[in-house]
Amino acid sequence: MSTDRPGPADPPGPRGRGVLTAMTFNIRRPLPRYRRAAPDAWFTRLPAVQAVVREHLPQLAALQEVHPEQLHPLREAFGPAHEFLGRSRDAGEHGERCLLVVDTDRFEIRDWRQRWLSPTPEVPGSRWPGDPYPRTLVRADLVDRRTGVLWRAVATHLDPWPERSRLRELAALQRLHLEWEGPLLLLGDMNARAGRSRTWEAALAGGLRDVLPEDAPGTYHRYREPGPRTPRLDWILHGGPVRVLGARVVADRPRGTWASDHFPVLAELEHDDGSAA
Repeated sequence: MSTDRPGPADPPGPRGRGVLTAMTFNIRRPLPRYRRAAPDAWFTRLPAVQAVVREHLPQLAALQEVHPEQLHPLREAFGPAHEFLGRSRDAGEHGERCLLVVDTDRFEIRDWRQRWLSPTPEVPGSRWPGDPYPRTLVRADLVDRRTGVLWRAVATHLDPWPERSRLRELAALQRLHLEWEGPLLLLGDMNARAGRSRTWEAALAGGLRDVLPEDAPGTYHRYREPGPRTPRLDWILHGGPVRVLGARVVADRPRGTWASDHFPVLAELEHDDGSAA
């Protein structure tokens, strides 16, 4: 699947205008078994999810576990300039999806496509034998309207178990979509501990780098106060000429409400043109 938006990018501007914000955020699928007042109930969390998005309003965002009934409130939070790329991970249109959200005031979408992390990546709903769920990636090639730089962004959500599934999904993703000489971002819930898993080692062995320091706090808090054992499953990795200006785990609780069982990760980045920071 691909789409083109005609028209040239804006000419390069003065230094500093190329800074962009990127986020990965597992918003948690809605589970009807929970009562409305439960911490995990979608109607409890919805205002907090919208508040987190509106507060930080990234120009690129990877969202995981999105179900069709969550799309409208998410679009309301991001606003009309943000385009949602991606569709169901299943063969139909009503299942869970991993999305890449793009601010089209900032980026021209040169091309985008969704693929399945399977032996048959173009077959909707396909997966490796033994994998619990179909897994997808959404890849977009984006022209920065401020600088004219062409970026590649990839959003994904890997399997929670077993690790061999994540490793072959990551290998398929690397083989298909990470061969790129320009600035590259890989954003997602990798379901593996940053710094402490074979999935992490395989990702960095391919040349990617983390936007966060090694001692960054965890992201998967499961509606509990995070602590030193909270795993960091949500990553923003970068490759090619990218300069990281800042990054953090967004441990917001709007009005005391957990937005999700994951905290998002937010990064401020720019194309590294070789000049001094």
